[in-house]
Amino acid sequence: MSALISLVIAVPVVAGFISSRRQRTVDRRHFAAFVGFSAAIVALGAIIAAIAATIVWLKPPQSPYDHPVEQGFVAILCIIGLLSTGIAFIAGLFSGGIRRVALVLFVPAMAIIWLLAAFSNFGA
Repeated sequence: MSALISLVIAVPVVAGFISSRRQRTVDRRHFAAFVGFSAAIVALGAIIAAIAATIVWLKPPQSPYDHPVEQGFVAILCIIGLLSTGIAFIAGLFSGGIRRVALVLFVPAMAIIWLLAAFSNFGA
C-alpha cells in the first residue's frame, strides 16, 4: 500500500522537478525549488527501495530476526529518505508559489508513507 502511495506522489514530484530544472537559474527561489524537488526524488527513491528490499527479503517466520546486512541496508535507506525529506521541507520554505505548497505538503505525505510502512511490518 505504501509503495503504491509513493508512486502516486512521485508523479507531481517529477513534474515539479522538470519544471524547476528549466528555471533554476532565474533566482534563489527557483533554485530552492529545484533543490527541494531533487531531494524529494531522492527521498521517494529511498523509501521505494527500502520497501522493495523489505518485500524481497520477506521470509517465512523461521527466524524472528533479520540478517544484520539486511537491517543495515534498510536502515541506511531510511536515513537517506528522512534526511532528504527534511531537505525538501526546508527548501520548500525558501521557494515560492505553488512549489512551496507542493514541497511543504510533501512532508505529511511522506509521513503517511513512513507510518504505513512501519505498520506493515507488524503482521509479518
